[in-house]
Amino acid sequence: MIRKWLSRFVAKEVSGLSSPARWLRDVLGVEETYAGVEVSPENSLNCSTVAACVRLLSESVASLPLHVYRRAGESKERTPDHPAYGLLHDAPSEYQTSFLWRQQAVANVLLRGNAYSLIERGGDGSVRALWPLPSTTVTVEVRDGRLLYTHHGREKRTFEHWDVLHFRGPSLDGIMGLSVISMAKQGIGLAIAQDQFGGSLFKNRARPGVVIKSPNVIGPEDRAEMKEWLKQFEGAANSGKSVILENGWDFATLGFSAEDSQYLESRQFSVQEICRWFRVPPHMVGDPTRLAYASSEAEMLAFVSHTLRPWLVAIEAELNHKLFRRTHFAEFDANGLARGDMASRYESYSKGLASGFLTVADVRRWENLPELPDTDKLLRPANMLPAGEAQNNAVVN
Repeated sequence: MIRKWLSRFVAKEVSGLSSPARWLRDVLGVEETYAGVEVSPENSLNCSTVAACVRLLSESVASLPLHVYRRAGESKERTPDHPAYGLLHDAPSEYQTSFLWRQQAVANVLLRGNAYSLIERGGDGSVRALWPLPSTTVTVEVRDGRLLYTHHGREKRTFEHWDVLHFRGPSLDGIMGLSVISMAKQGIGLAIAQDQFGGSLFKNRARPGVVIKSPNVIGPEDRAEMKEWLKQFEGAANSGKSVILENGWDFATLGFSAEDSQYLESRQFSVQEICRWFRVPPHMVGDPTRLAYASSEAEMLAFVSHTLRPWLVAIEAELNHKLFRRTHFAEFDANGLARGDMASRYESYSKGLASGFLTVADVRRWENLPELPDTDKLLRPANMLPAGEAQNNAVVN
């Protein structure tokens, strides 16, 4: 049954050396656009909006604490002594920190659609290290009903699917992910073309700032003499000097035309278009003109809920599927990003403490304060006792 499912949905779409055209396209990541610009994961980072979105998403995911928990009935307990805790929270290997590992993985998923890490296990099956593999050196194929990952490094090595962490973008076949760059190639290509056009315009000085008008036709010698004479008024140091014109000569300055305004508007639209593909609020990448909510706190909550949360859940699912048994699991702590200002936080803490579902230890932990003894007990106001207990207390008193 599994082999039939894999052959139906994966066999024709998978990347492998047996399909050179698909393999070359995956490796190079080059996409042609209507604007006549080739878009690849590398040159797309020359677009400031793409670079800002990639940095925002990858660094936001990498900066969140990642803990390992043990299921204890309906609750959970943090387990720092688990072998995988230090790998996910601190350093997956001796050469890389957890922040860099996660930042690299998310950036590769955004730019190339897929990110891979080899799982090194000990003799007892416990995880010893996580080694990132370059996305361009890994191919995926189905062989005899098995999903295999082949790393084309100095030595060609093939691994079973449970030995490789595979983080992916949106997928049509459930195996290979689609990159944001490939989906947004037209908008990114247009933005790059606009940058190239603007750069060449200024480089070639296609639009001069000042035009000198003469009522008569002048010869080459007079024109050269006039240019030499005007040089003494160029530069900031000479900006206050007065210019005397003779023989009916006049100055005319060139301002922004309707075409210039449309060019600036199109550049602004490109920023919004690319942000839409990355699901990033434009103001978070330097565009303060686009605010969807009334406050920055509401904007941050929307960013955490609708943009970051799907990435966090996808990463957690892959980690829990291949690194843990059912008794343990990994989970991001996104409470820091979702917190409001100090007044709002303290008000919510007070309600939680008064309602009896938060402890002082919980509050101090979220505020990064040192732990105090006897603060992990739930408090309950006396006027919130059950009706029977309250009546008995009234009789006794």
